[in-house]
Amino acid sequence: MKRICILLSMLPVGLIAQNYAEIQTNMKNFYYGSADTADMDGDGKQDVVINGAIDTDHDGNVDTSFNEVYKNNGTSLEPYANLGVNATHLGDIKFMDFDNDGLLDIISTGLSYNDVVNYKHYRFRNSGTGFINEAVLDGKIYGSLEAFDFNNDGKIDYAINGTQYVEGAGFLNNLDFYKNTGTDFEIFKGWQPGTQNGSFKFVDLNNDHLLDLVILGMEQGDHPACKVYLNQAGTLMFSQDLTALTGGKMDFADFNADGYQDIVITGQDNSYSGFLAVLVNDGTGHLNTQQINVAEISDSSVTTGDLNNDGYYDFIVSGNDENNDAVVKTFLYNPTTQNFTENIPTGLHTLGGPGFVNLLDFDNNHRLDILLAGFDWADPGMPSLTKIFKNTSTEVNLKPAPPAVLNVTKTGSRFNFSWSGASDDKTPTNALRYEIKVGTTPGAANIAKYVVTTPSWFLDLDPSVQNVYWSVKSIDASKVFSDASAQGTLGTRDRAINSKVSVYPNPASEKVFIKGEKVSDVEIYSMDGRKQNVILNNDQSINISHLTKGTYLLKLKIKNEITSQKLMIK
Repeated sequence: MKRICILLSMLPVGLIAQNYAEIQTNMKNFYYGSADTADMDGDGKQDVVINGAIDTDHDGNVDTSFNEVYKNNGTSLEPYANLGVNATHLGDIKFMDFDNDGLLDIISTGLSYNDVVNYKHYRFRNSGTGFINEAVLDGKIYGSLEAFDFNNDGKIDYAINGTQYVEGAGFLNNLDFYKNTGTDFEIFKGWQPGTQNGSFKFVDLNNDHLLDLVILGMEQGDHPACKVYLNQAGTLMFSQDLTALTGGKMDFADFNADGYQDIVITGQDNSYSGFLAVLVNDGTGHLNTQQINVAEISDSSVTTGDLNNDGYYDFIVSGNDENNDAVVKTFLYNPTTQNFTENIPTGLHTLGGPGFVNLLDFDNNHRLDILLAGFDWADPGMPSLTKIFKNTSTEVNLKPAPPAVLNVTKTGSRFNFSWSGASDDKTPTNALRYEIKVGTTPGAANIAKYVVTTPSWFLDLDPSVQNVYWSVKSIDASKVFSDASAQGTLGTRDRAINSKVSVYPNPASEKVFIKGEKVSDVEIYSMDGRKQNVILNNDQSINISHLTKGTYLLKLKIKNEITSQKLMIK
């Protein structure tokens, strides 16, 4: 495994400068907020939901909790739906498809100015024309929430971290788990020790297809912590103590493209000094702390993505410096030197914490834009602003190629999926992520649809499910999705060419012929996953004289079956 060396190189700004330009929107300015970005309606554009509070009378005092969904119309973000009186701030909000209908629903938590004593969390179902409040439950503040499929059944679960007042027990810092049953959620209060002013992520650290937990912040009894729990057959087992943090935020990415997810954390240590580090994964799920020595950043937020379109994951931090002035910095990973380069991008409003920073490809040009909120410390009135900034780089980033070979096997009720042949012009194959889509009918996603970090996965499904239809998309470090792969099924999956079909000559140099059952479609892929331009002739031959020498994958569609074999071109 390549090791990340946390050395900060200060190159001339002109060599690494990142420039942004504000996009005018009708977003409100949110205080104490959080946000999530996703394509909520399947139109191919990234939308936004924000949890926070606003100043309705513009007198400089925050007075109303307000949560709003903004729809991306291709040129701006326009208000689509507010979540009514069921609004929260000092919490978190996420998109998630909890009913597997293909429309992203919303979950939120926090407190409301209408009731500052009783913290709430809400589930809103996406009806296709708006959002309907379907549940009102106990919530938390000073924490976060995450959506994930913990038990690999295809249904999205979620967990909420933070502090919550419990009658007779006082304020408790717990991580509560909400298991999706398909018709409702089973609640596990105090599922794991939680934190306030903290953050957590569920991520497969050791590539065993089970989600592990990394959590930081102030535990019960005012104990700062940063801990790792590895998932062992569905049980989270304590694995590792890291530098204790009183609070902070985190995100994950495979920075060095070794195939294992690393963690970036920003916050305050137990002496309340700013702390920034990358937790480098050694390939077993053990994380090694590599602190980044920079000027202090507190009340900070962090997120990962390819900020300079070189194919490697970087990260961006927003917060406050040692003088309590706002600061926004990017840290660009250099794969040659294995260093991060600290950079202050231009064109942004410098907004500090508490706030949020998100990366999204707003205009679908394969370059990451920035959604930023926080206090404008340069203004004596210290207003909080919410803005989106377009990446003005002209660097070209191509869409990744989807996996070319899909395989699925079934043992009992477990479906094991694997795929290969995905590639990208810049992001190394090891660092690609994948969206897996599984349904009971062709093209459906009623079983599962979510992102994984490995080129294989498994689902434990109801015994009534005997066959599935599935496809995979590749995702590069700029969050660009490939087209969907060819669809596979358990009954009509990719398999070796059978005796009813023969391909000759092989090796070949000019043309190959297919003898046997009639072929309705043909595809040829290079071994790096790139689809080649070929045509199936009426006599069931394929011209291959324009292809370079090497090994290729030949895929033939015969009735409802896709068969494949290697083809040598000499």
